[in-house]
Formats: sequence, C-alpha cells, structure tokens
Amino acid sequence: MAKPLVATDRIYDTALRLLEEDGKEGLSARNLAAALKCSTRTLYQQVGKREELIGELVAHYFAGVKPNFCEETKWQDSIRSWASNLRSALLAQPNLSRLMSVEHRAPIAGYVNQLLKALLKQGFDEELALRSCRVLTNIAISLSLSEIIAPVDSSRRKRRSRKEIELEDLIIARRSRKGSYGKPPEVFENAINWVIAGIEAERL
Repeated sequence: MAKPLVATDRIYDTALRLLEEDGKEGLSARNLAAALKCSTRTLYQQVGKREELIGELVAHYFAGVKPNFCEETKWQDSIRSWASNLRSALLAQPNLSRLMSVEHRAPIAGYVNQLLKALLKQGFDEELALRSCRVLTNIAISLSLSEIIAPVDSSRRKRRSRKEIELEDLIIARRSRKGSYGKPPEVFENAINWVIAGIEAERL
C-alpha cells in the first residue's frame, strides 16, 4: 500500500524551520524526511530535487509577505515602506535569503506587482513605473543580501572557530526573526532616497 502524501504546507514550514535552526547545510532530503517522518522517496515525489524545493520555499514564503502601505499614501512614502518591508522579510529568513538566486525572480514578482499597482494608481506612466520597480527591487535585494552575507568584521571572524561563527550566525538569525534588526541602515535609506529623487526628476 502506498504511503500517504505529506501536506505541502507542512513540508515548506518544516523546511523553513530546519533552515532557521541548522542553516542551509541542514536542509537536506534526509534531514527533512526525518523531521516529517516520511521517506526521502515520498519527499522527492512531492517537491522534487533540492533546487526545486528552494524555489517553492521562496514562493511559499513571499506569498505571505505584504507591503506595509496603503495605496492612498504618497508614492514616495509607499516606496520607502515597500523597500523597508522587503528588507525585513529577507532579514527575517537569512538562511533562505542566502539560497536565493536570480532564478527565484518569479515568486518575488507578486510582491513587486503590489508596488507597481500603487504607482500606476498614483498616475505614473507605465514605463516609468516598471523601470522604477525594477531598480528598487534590485537595490533593496542587493543591499539586504549584503547585510546578511557580509561579515561585520571579517578579520575577527577569521580568528574564530567554525562553531563560534555558526553560533554567531544563529544569534543573528534569531534576532532577525524577532524583528530586532532595527530600522534600515543609512546606506539603505540613502540608496532608496536617491532612486526616489531620480523618479521625481523624471516626473517633472
């Protein structure tokens, strides 16, 4: 008799938990199957190989990410809020963010489209709205990923053992999950403000 399938949401939620607790190395078919109490064969049948699973995890995670603005807000404030919220979402799942690549553009498109709709409602020309969203997305993701990936002090980390670095990464991840990473750093805010200034100049 065939083993029953595991609920897809349960697979994704468990995979995200493994990423949070054990980092990207912890996300293996064997670990995931053990946590779900199913066979690796059942897992492969449902979610495919690791790369396919990562793509689905990104889609699953970003489906729940909503921009923190109302469409009546001034477009400049909508952009700032949207970019800050995207940064928060990426920092809240640092290990998943580390696994993201340009191949995962489609899942993030839903989040980007919400800003696009808001800009169009504010009277933006479609071409300018699309270009603005493209630039803002690239900047927000690049700067957020550099916050996650770049060590705060590489010389200090070189002197530390692998276990110490893993522990530090775990603490950073837990702080991020609790939302204690604070407001966007100045370089992030400045970059977004430069884009806004460029958009304002084009709309004159």
